[in-house]
Amino acid sequence: MSILSVEDDEFMRIFLKDIFWMHGTPKNLKLYQVESIQKAKEFLTDRANKIPDLILLDVRLPEKDGENPKNDAGLVFLKELRLDPKTKDKKIVIFSGFSDKELREEALRLGADKFLVKGEHMPAELIQITEEVLKNK
Repeated sequence: MSILSVEDDEFMRIFLKDIFWMHGTPKNLKLYQVESIQKAKEFLTDRANKIPDLILLDVRLPEKDGENPKNDAGLVFLKELRLDPKTKDKKIVIFSGFSDKELREEALRLGADKFLVKGEHMPAELIQITEEVLKNK
């Protein structure tokens, strides 16, 4: 089982790594982390990498390394993932600091399996939700 986290905030990347390490995830879980959409695309097109079972995707992301984040870059990438035959059926969870209803509805309309707001879910809940999403794959 594998997860690709697309998150530009270094603190959140460390936080996610610690959560999955400390809260008893399956031993065979592999967590891959990238900080931009460009890096995520490179990861997904590298034949050495298996397409992950779950993609945790932030909404506000830089498209390329060194760029400033764009407010809707994650949603644009979500749309691309749902159109790509290799990733269209993979589980995608939006994990965002934004909580407005319109954004949540747009992400779900574009094909996100869940929309989680950073800070609203305790680490154990995040693990539980992740495991539930993966069980339904």
